Parts: sequence; C-alpha cells; structure tokens
Amino acid sequence: MLGKRVEIELEKKEAVRDSSLLRLYRGRIVSMPFLGKPAYLAGARPPIRRYHGTVIAVVDRGEQERIIVAPEGSVYYEPELRAAVRAIEGNVPRKMLCLYEKSCGAVIFWRQKAGPTLFLLVKNRNGRHWGFPKGHVEEGESEEQTAMREVCEETGLQVSICKGFREVSAYRPFGRIRKQVVFFLAEKQEGSVTIQHTEIDRFQWATASQAQELFRYENDRRVLRAALQWLREQ
Repeated sequence: MLGKRVEIELEKKEAVRDSSLLRLYRGRIVSMPFLGKPAYLAGARPPIRRYHGTVIAVVDRGEQERIIVAPEGSVYYEPELRAAVRAIEGNVPRKMLCLYEKSCGAVIFWRQKAGPTLFLLVKNRNGRHWGFPKGHVEEGESEEQTAMREVCEETGLQVSICKGFREVSAYRPFGRIRKQVVFFLAEKQEGSVTIQHTEIDRFQWATASQAQELFRYENDRRVLRAALQWLREQ
C-alpha cells in the first residue's frame, strides 16, 4: 500500500487547525484498490475537493486502518504524523507504517593518548553488517537529541557532539521504504562501552582503514570519509 498513487475526496471540515502541527484533512479514498477507506490528506489544502497523492502512512486503529496521503514529492516522518493524528483522534495510534523513516546517529571517535584514532562500530542484533550507532527519531526530539539518546542507550557512552558536522545517508532497504539517516560526529568522553543487548549484538573499536574494510555498504564508507576530512581540517 505504501507508495501507491490514490485519489482522495476531502471533507469540508478541516481536521487540524493548530498551526504548530502538520495539517491533516479528513477524507476517503475514491479510487481502486482502496475505494472507500478513510484517509487523511497531509499538507496544505488544495483548492479542489478531490486530489491525487501518494500513500505515505497507514495508521492501525485496531478495527479499521486509516490511510495518510500526501502530495507527490512531500516528505513527512513518523513523529510529526503521529502527533497530528493524536491531535485529531485523541490518542496515540497503536501502530503506524510509514513510507519515509528517519534515524539519527553518530560517528564516535576516540583519540588515544598513544596510538591511532579509533572509531566505534556496532552490529545490530537484526543486522548482518557493521555500522554506526543510530536509531529512530522520537516525537519532540531534535536530530542531535536523537543521536545523543541512541548513543547513550546502545553503547552507554557519554560523548560530545562536534559542531559543524552533519552527514546524511539515504537508501531503500526494503524496496518501498525510504530511509534517511543523519549522522553527527562525536568524541568519546570518559567511560567504556556497555552495549544494549536487546539492540546490539557486538561492538568494535577500529582504525579508519579497518572500518572501511569491515563496512558492507558504500554509504557507511562515505560517511566515515567525510568525518575523517572534517577532523583533518580542524
């Protein structure tokens, strides 16, 4: 269903009037194969009652799903969609599947007193490759807040964010789902790694060259190269 083009017919009444929230408008799908399903249109209201758009989320309300449609090219992530739906329906959706997913994390480096600079790599329990600590943005968080929280939860480390570095990685791991990951650069402070076993299977401190060999995806190599370049220029 996600990513499908549909036609939605809007109701006259505006669903969300709070200017601080994403604007959602009630309606119903009037095209196959989702004919008659209740839906919301996300974004600015068009000057017409019927509008073609893309399914960007599916809200699980238990007995009935509600589809969220957006104009072509519009990108909205789960935290803002969830907040807007809660404002309309009065409670938190049980589950929400989103076309666009956003995560934030950090490239953590450790300047040893004797020896090369090392970078922290982790391997998720559900994954088969090495990468950097990261996780989904939660409602009300900034990108940096998400990165700091995920680093602390997954590794137990206290780190300091290096101002001026922000690298974005985009990919499609499961076909339709479109993921964006924002990486910051962070320096390890005192303490040692204590992994969150429910999320992380293994961790490793590696030199830049070792990390490049361990990475499976070019996106991770590119982010590390950007971090190395930034550190050299400081």
